[in-house]
Amino acid sequence: MATPGSFDLSLLGEMPLDEAKGWLRSLPGVGPKTAACVLMFALGRPALPVDTHVGRVAQRLGLVSARTGAAEAHDLLEAALAPEEVYPFHVSLIKHGRRVCRAQRPLCAECPLNDRCPTAPLYLGTKGSRRRMAV
Repeated sequence: MATPGSFDLSLLGEMPLDEAKGWLRSLPGVGPKTAACVLMFALGRPALPVDTHVGRVAQRLGLVSARTGAAEAHDLLEAALAPEEVYPFHVSLIKHGRRVCRAQRPLCAECPLNDRCPTAPLYLGTKGSRRRMAV
């Protein structure tokens, strides 16, 4: 139970997810990533934060287009996942983005997904690609 002067976000755990996101985003300086972080990490809700690593890996894997904005990427990726998949997906894409699918010089030759990744040939110089290119 909240006491005067305390912060209690438990009401967000009871709201529908979209309503909880909207409530958080109504606060000054809170965007989709921060709202999703609060909901996922503090309240265990299936909200998907899309940071730079998640966004980059999702684009390279073709899960979202390069033209997809961050706010839209949150919604598209989250909608594609079952609620119990959101947290492991988020953590896995962050780890993959930091260790293998790096912004500069991704390690496509070592990537377990390179046979399924539409951008791997651009970095590996295979399948008729003319040049190596950053996505």
